[in-house]
Amino acid sequence: MSYTIKSEDRNMTETLRRIARDRLGRTIKASTAETPETRMVAVHDIRKRLKEMRGLIRLVRPDFDAYKQIDISLRDIGQQVSELRDIKVRCDTLGQLSNHLALPDPHLMDYLHHLTQTRDAAYDAAGDLMETVAKELTALRHSSTNWQLHHNGRKAIFPGLSATYATARDAMERARETRAPENFHDWRKHVKYHFYHARLLTPIWPDAMAAQVKAAESLGELLGKHHDLIVLGDEARSAGLNETAIKTLETGLKSQIAACEKQAFLDGARLLADTPEALTHRWSIWYRLWRHAK
Repeated sequence: MSYTIKSEDRNMTETLRRIARDRLGRTIKASTAETPETRMVAVHDIRKRLKEMRGLIRLVRPDFDAYKQIDISLRDIGQQVSELRDIKVRCDTLGQLSNHLALPDPHLMDYLHHLTQTRDAAYDAAGDLMETVAKELTALRHSSTNWQLHHNGRKAIFPGLSATYATARDAMERARETRAPENFHDWRKHVKYHFYHARLLTPIWPDAMAAQVKAAESLGELLGKHHDLIVLGDEARSAGLNETAIKTLETGLKSQIAACEKQAFLDGARLLADTPEALTHRWSIWYRLWRHAK
């Protein structure tokens, strides 16, 4: 797997550069898509790879002087394709919405047709935007050959691991206290970062880390479903549906959202049961044993 640390890497700087070169290279390739259909797939892939990159540099954040500048660059590139992403997501969401309603609603169908036309036109006209994204990614990939960390081994990664994990735990508690959609969304973001970190560190003990990766991925998907259900309700109101249709939908969504939250807090309590100190200490021992065993 290219998105992991490797024993052949001489140090963590080499690991950082290798993974960045691979992930940015994949993103550049995706940005060359030339048709609306392939660009829809490409935008999804670009955003996924950018998130992997932001997870990577967050792992080494305390040891990486260039972190802030690079994170801003990755964020800004992602924002350039966010409008394309958003219009596709809205179409997909409206398609799900039509499946939730017992009877087709003419307002919904008209709104979905309008969004579909807007989406197709946006992706058809995205050639210059994709070219700009490719140029910025290429420049970032070129600069990655000079990225440098202060430390070679554990000290380069475990402070960042601990800080991200602690933030995920704090975000879970804020979501539990407020039940606010934005706090669930923030919790999901930090769970995803922990998921990336567990993936990156899988070689330190593959069997044990596989369970952590799976649990983090599952929780991230559950929180993603929670977000989608919230958006469904918002889109129903934007689509101008009649009051009866909205009430029917919201009744169904309310129970699904409650079930998602109940399961998410259970899964989150399991995934994030350790203190940051305990998790970091245990994984640090596994890392040391892995390095000495090669």
